[in-house]
Amino acid sequence: MRRSTLELDPSVALSAWSETTAANADPWTHYACKLVTPLYGGGVRAAEVDTSMPIRAAGIRGQLRFWWRIVAGPFASPEAMFQREAAIWGGIASSGPSASRVAARVKAKPVQAMHLSAKSQVAGLPAYGLILDPGADPILLKSGYPFELFVRCASDLTPRQHDEVQTALRWWASFGGVGARTRRGFGAVQVGMLQPVTPEEVAEYGGRLCVAASGSNEIDAWETSVKKLQRFRQGPNLGRNPGQGNRPGRSRWPEPDTIRRQTRRHAKNHDPEHPVDGVYPRAWFGLPIIFHFKDADEPSDSTLIPDGERDRMASPLILRPYWSGQKWHPSALLLPGWERRATELRVGFGNGPFRRAWPSDSAERARLAAQIQPMAGRGDDPLTAFMDYFKQD
Repeated sequence: MRRSTLELDPSVALSAWSETTAANADPWTHYACKLVTPLYGGGVRAAEVDTSMPIRAAGIRGQLRFWWRIVAGPFASPEAMFQREAAIWGGIASSGPSASRVAARVKAKPVQAMHLSAKSQVAGLPAYGLILDPGADPILLKSGYPFELFVRCASDLTPRQHDEVQTALRWWASFGGVGARTRRGFGAVQVGMLQPVTPEEVAEYGGRLCVAASGSNEIDAWETSVKKLQRFRQGPNLGRNPGQGNRPGRSRWPEPDTIRRQTRRHAKNHDPEHPVDGVYPRAWFGLPIIFHFKDADEPSDSTLIPDGERDRMASPLILRPYWSGQKWHPSALLLPGWERRATELRVGFGNGPFRRAWPSDSAERARLAAQIQPMAGRGDDPLTAFMDYFKQD
């Protein structure tokens, strides 16, 4: 005789129902996101927006992996970092290849013409944040574009690993973005459900976050952030002397005169005169730097690069609008570990010779900084001086 279902043990039935529900539950965490600054690049082709897939899950995973390295340390060694990283994000560790334990997918509506704009047509866009060849006018994905991010962590991640992923998400939402040139504020995002990283948290990890008075909106805050760097490096009466007409004034930084001395070339009435020689403080903001001299008797274009196999060094400085939870603010972030990496930086031209961009000795730093007008009284290294200027100006 067939047994009646009424005779089933209720506890067994409840357990079976719970297991079935858990197996069918959506394991993805959903985040509502939007661009708060225009997206540059991010497609298969460099500097182009992919209208069929403008925001890629693989790109976001890469960003999360970067921010995980920032917040999951310190590590006992590079090998220890790689082992821990591979356990979460995948890679070829000592135990063999492993897949990422964190999955991400993106859902976004199709890009239409109204979502796109030429760079020259974007109001308030800080041109200094995207220096291109003359005449270049790339198409950008406008701010305000919404998308959904879904993140899933494997069930076998430890509580510590899960917390590290969540922390990386918060740092990405606060300081990262999508596409190219995110360190100068392009492709900045606002992510629902995630609390902003505070200046106090940044300090705990060894970084520094300066947040200025709030702007009228996110674009205004972004423009203010980038223009502060432009003025510090090249602005009249700060980064350079006042100019005459369309001709810019002489730089107050030492690098141009260092190059003139090294090449023994300079224009008439343009003898090297800067009191500091043989250092390259602006290298700390990122490399390469192309020095262009306009007059015929001046040195030819010179490209300052880091020592080593790579000819680039990403800037440790991030400029973008910062959401405090209530308002948008101009902000400047120095990544944790910035000082150690910058102090070790060696630079040169072509095949060298290479030397420290800025001295490590504190007394020598102070002596040189006092003779470089943008830095004088603000700090004994270029990044500290800029952060002081960013805060006070």
